[in-house]
Amino acid sequence: MSVHASDTVRIDAPLEDVLAVVRDVDGQADWWPGMLASEALASDADGLVSRARLVNDVKVAKDEFELDYTHTDTSMAWTLAGRSSAQKEQTGSWTLADRGGATEATLELTIATTLPLPGMVQRKVVKDTVRGATKALKRRCEA
Repeated sequence: MSVHASDTVRIDAPLEDVLAVVRDVDGQADWWPGMLASEALASDADGLVSRARLVNDVKVAKDEFELDYTHTDTSMAWTLAGRSSAQKEQTGSWTLADRGGATEATLELTIATTLPLPGMVQRKVVKDTVRGATKALKRRCEA
């Protein structure tokens, strides 16, 4: 079973500044709720992270895994690339839109877990993760 959630937040910061925070994978553990560690492993020809290792603890499970990233001028997307003890699948993206000096940031996240949890618990964990991340991104960028 895959669980999907999305959330959008308005951030009082220019798109370029928000995009820089989102793309700083090494720094995500400083603001993304539940993320214990994040480390860029590879970069593309433009110097943007193309693979990273993450360690998350979302109360129901602690997990270490790798993600592959792709970038556009206004987004960053990822897919589960390496082994994971808690996930069969993960896809996600940050999509940003310029709103006249402010930025609208949308986080989409889909996860299929290997954990024997009821669907309503899985949905709550993913929804809480997405809401927490958008609020944390706003705080980080407006600080």
